[in-house]
Amino acid sequence: MVEHPEGLKRSVAEIKFLIHDLRVERFINEVVHFHATVNTDLEIHDIKQAQAHHDEDLQELKSKAVIQRKALDKYNDAVKSFATDEDILALGREYVQSVYDTCEFIMDPRWERTESFLALLPETSRAVRSYRHCLNCIRWISGVYYRIHYFMEEKDHDLYEKFDIAEELRDFVRNVVYSYVIEKTNARVEIRLNQLDSAVLGGNRHRFRRMVFNLVMNAVDAMAHKKAGVLTISCQVDGDYVMLRVRDIGSGMSSEKIAQLMVDRESLDGELHSLGFVFVRQTVAQFNGSLSIESVINKGTTISIYLPRLVGESVAASKPVQHQKVDLREKINKLRLEERAAYLKKTAKRGTGHDTCGETIYGDYLTSDAEFPGAIFSIGVTRDNEIDLFTHRPYERHWNITHEDLSPMLFEATVRGRLEEEEDKTPTLIFKCPQSVREYFEFRGVPEEDRTPQNYITMVHDELIRISRVIIETGMPEEISVRVTDLNKFFAYYQELSELESFPLNILARLKQHSEKDPSV
Repeated sequence: MVEHPEGLKRSVAEIKFLIHDLRVERFINEVVHFHATVNTDLEIHDIKQAQAHHDEDLQELKSKAVIQRKALDKYNDAVKSFATDEDILALGREYVQSVYDTCEFIMDPRWERTESFLALLPETSRAVRSYRHCLNCIRWISGVYYRIHYFMEEKDHDLYEKFDIAEELRDFVRNVVYSYVIEKTNARVEIRLNQLDSAVLGGNRHRFRRMVFNLVMNAVDAMAHKKAGVLTISCQVDGDYVMLRVRDIGSGMSSEKIAQLMVDRESLDGELHSLGFVFVRQTVAQFNGSLSIESVINKGTTISIYLPRLVGESVAASKPVQHQKVDLREKINKLRLEERAAYLKKTAKRGTGHDTCGETIYGDYLTSDAEFPGAIFSIGVTRDNEIDLFTHRPYERHWNITHEDLSPMLFEATVRGRLEEEEDKTPTLIFKCPQSVREYFEFRGVPEEDRTPQNYITMVHDELIRISRVIIETGMPEEISVRVTDLNKFFAYYQELSELESFPLNILARLKQHSEKDPSV
């Protein structure tokens, strides 16, 4: 059957965008490298039977990875040589199928026995130390697998579903977006899910997810130059509509660029970088919605999408795809939680380090063996200047550690920080405000009637000052540079400070808390 020229052109554009969207090669290579490391460690420690079993699986994995690489090379060559649309489409589909096959193999239950092999190795072995990084890669790979699965379904059927936008965003961010942002940005961009109102939409749910992912990619790219970026996603009911909003604090866009994005390349025929927003516009149109862009150069961009909701409708909680590999996602999450619990138990035995927390953070940075050295920490300081929470860890070579890994129960409730190098190799502190206002109030035991936005700003303002004082008193160099996310929100009165990208830590430590200010002034 010969495909109509317009349909062929659209199919080519969509396969191009999907391939551009996958970004899976590095993650698959990391998994192959991990299993090769397991094999080497089993050989070093003369665990022959386990090595024989593992080597058999490893060779099959390598074979699939080679097939995938060759398929990608053929596809890229076709695109670069301006081959016919038919050839590009066929080679693109061949590559996507090879990725699907590789992802499916990586998610096969046979790999469960790797855990028992790792149990035979010492804790200091490279394979054991890099297992967490492998799990994070597999989490991303599982997201790619399901995106391809849904893409294939979408091409074969005109899918229409009723789904709850709030539930969809929570699930998609947790299982796909989170891993992408962590790996893409070395955990320097924070994802915040703000107000998520429940509202039922009707349409192609998988296409909706692809649209959200495209908006996330654009936001992440816009914050590539940031040492500490914030990506905020929310949805709010407004009459018969629900407003989906994606906001970044990146480079921003000119009014001319915004105008171009809103009208350019309606046919989906053009450069890859322009396809993403065309897909967004077309998806919004399919949902009978509308969109707008607000942007300020060097301040950030907000995309607002208005979608008609099905008023009075409700849907049952969505179920995962019925597939034999679907339990892997839950398994990965369970393993990660077990590892976090084990780590917290281990660090608790070493003592809190409260008396030397500033020195400890700086020491973590100095001893980090990551390609880009650094340290991560969470800290809480009471109004009585007592440290009531302190967790920390240096960056590791094979793992992008997150605050959730440090403190799985309280990572949303405390001030979080990182110590990283600037381009000139000098270290800089990065303070991030609590991720959840509700969790912060709960942690601090604030009565319900006092949980106001202004009280939150006041409390975080004061705690940032106390934290600065405490870590200087316990060994952090006072002249070290510091950045504070949402600085204008918590220190709006200090205009000179708010105009600075970074400033010495001792400036923050010398500021007065609200409780220290003269009420008559």
